[in-house]
Amino acid sequence: MVGSRNTLRGFWLALALTGMCLIGCAPDVLLISPAARRTIDRSVVEYPAGYRLQTIVRELTGPTAITFDKEGSLIVADRGLSDTPHIFGFKPDGSRFEIWPDPKRLPFNLGATRRQIRGPIGGMVAAYGSIYIYHRDARGRGVISSLDYNGRSATVVADLPCEGENGVLDLVLNSYDGRLYFAVGSMTNSGVVGLDNWDEGWVGAYGSVCDRPAGRYRLLGYRFDTPNPRAGWFMGSDIAVTAPFQAFGRSSQMWVTPAENGKPTAAVYSVAVTGGDLRLEAHGIRCGKGLAFNEFGRLYATDQGMELRGTRPVKEDPDTLLRIVKNTWYGWPDYSADLRPITERQFQPPVELIIKTGYPELSFLLDHQASGLIPPDRDTLLQTTFAPMAGASKMAFAPSMGPMKDLNGSAVIALFGDRAPFATSDLPVGDPQGYKVVQVDVDNHRWRDLIYNTRRGPGSRHGGNPDALERPFDVKFGPDGAMYILDMGQVRMAGGELDPATRTGKILRLDVGK
Repeated sequence: MVGSRNTLRGFWLALALTGMCLIGCAPDVLLISPAARRTIDRSVVEYPAGYRLQTIVRELTGPTAITFDKEGSLIVADRGLSDTPHIFGFKPDGSRFEIWPDPKRLPFNLGATRRQIRGPIGGMVAAYGSIYIYHRDARGRGVISSLDYNGRSATVVADLPCEGENGVLDLVLNSYDGRLYFAVGSMTNSGVVGLDNWDEGWVGAYGSVCDRPAGRYRLLGYRFDTPNPRAGWFMGSDIAVTAPFQAFGRSSQMWVTPAENGKPTAAVYSVAVTGGDLRLEAHGIRCGKGLAFNEFGRLYATDQGMELRGTRPVKEDPDTLLRIVKNTWYGWPDYSADLRPITERQFQPPVELIIKTGYPELSFLLDHQASGLIPPDRDTLLQTTFAPMAGASKMAFAPSMGPMKDLNGSAVIALFGDRAPFATSDLPVGDPQGYKVVQVDVDNHRWRDLIYNTRRGPGSRHGGNPDALERPFDVKFGPDGAMYILDMGQVRMAGGELDPATRTGKILRLDVGK
């Protein structure tokens, strides 16, 4: 959100007077004043000439989103992967305020509402005097809630299919039509519930859950064999046979239909900010981790490719940037993230990983003609391609005016990095991909490194320099025109879940200067 010039001057003048600031009930989180900041040395992190990169907030734990409100306040979703997320902000004068949990709640939760806000916190938008957040509820379903600055909350949309691995993704406001746009990820890696999803923990918790299509689709009859973790509990078979778009151990359907509530997985939606008028914008997008509108009102999404794991492992499916076109199928799970048939040789996994499921190679799961599905048009939809497992995450478009005008309105994307060894079935990873921020020119479909460690991979692999990038996850441009990068900090894979290290997350700021 863009504030007035006087407000911006007041913002940085006030921050310069605050010094090192401790934050309320999260006393270890530090807001660093401009006077106390250090420009990061280029021997550690490289960034464009004529700019300076500084850390402005430290000691976060698994943060997942940042945004700015119309007053110029920086708002942070910390502990965003947990069931107890913490949302707070810094006002232009440098003071801190609480948003969630309710700052006006009485001791011992007396008078507390029944609203459940649980992680992961996907996107976060400040608009119309409210903070809109995308989260899960106590049942694991996806919800967009609006929170005001006085502890009141309301539901914008609920009952979204988000129990699985990629459920809650990003949220963005379209300034042209005033609607909220958001992405719901796929439940599974590649359309079939498997043992990788047991490792993630959600199959045991939500046994009947699976991916749901946007229409009535005819299957091609593939049924996949998997060792049955339930064997012996209720005299179950040692082998579970599971078909696409069906719950684990089920394979009876030849036609699969949308969910009763009409909300498919692997899709992009929009909704009115006051709730109601939910619309399906596009579908067949596995993991739309980041969403952003450019200055012309066109919607773009990052998409993370399928991984080499589970019942239907896929090799070297890249991450991508896509242009979102209404009422379009983007091909998942029969097309890669860069919109090529998954039957191509590049995507075929090692035979030892797939043969035990009953098939020697990857094939289409859906009868496209009978299902009315048109193959995606790469020339129109694909903007650029990143390396497999680069971790293409949240994004923003640079302003065409102001201190970042040299970026020419291009897309700036955080690349989170890989999720090995879970994502690779314990096979070794080659050169590390991601762990940086990149710039994409959507006119010529080319990208370049923008902010990156001088030694490849996360900083923790090379001595743990606190100035190095670890896991960039979100990018926003502030009211001052500067770029803000949210770094989740150190994480490890615990089964299929991300386990963030305490107090290793941070926020960096890139602006013009020496």
